[in-house]
Amino acid sequence: MMVIRESEMDFIETPGANATAGIATSSRGAEDVSIIRQRQQPGGGNPAHFHDRQEVMLVIDGAVAVTMDGETVTLNAGDTLIVPARTAHQLANAGATEAEWLLVAPAGIGFFHANGERAEPVWAR
Repeated sequence: MMVIRESEMDFIETPGANATAGIATSSRGAEDVSIIRQRQQPGGGNPAHFHDRQEVMLVIDGAVAVTMDGETVTLNAGDTLIVPARTAHQLANAGATEAEWLLVAPAGIGFFHANGERAEPVWAR
């Protein structure tokens, strides 16, 4: 049995007022699924990017504006968004407090910048 305690999560600060921690990743023993926890401060945002597999985003706290296919939708705590594979999307904190969400995807999901260049985030390993 593998238990991952919140106290064992190492959040890595990244540009855009973000902090990210891998919860269930290959380095923690997950073989079939990837679960990432992200936090974003007010005014923060992620650059446009895409993945080679479907991604599910579940907002835990705050509000997040997601732009995809020219449309922006605001997600609040408890809302879930399914992002199709190879669909560019961009996130921004849409509130006055910290936003937090989970990203759930198949293990081995690829991360790519909007220009198609592969990204290798440390927290996704």
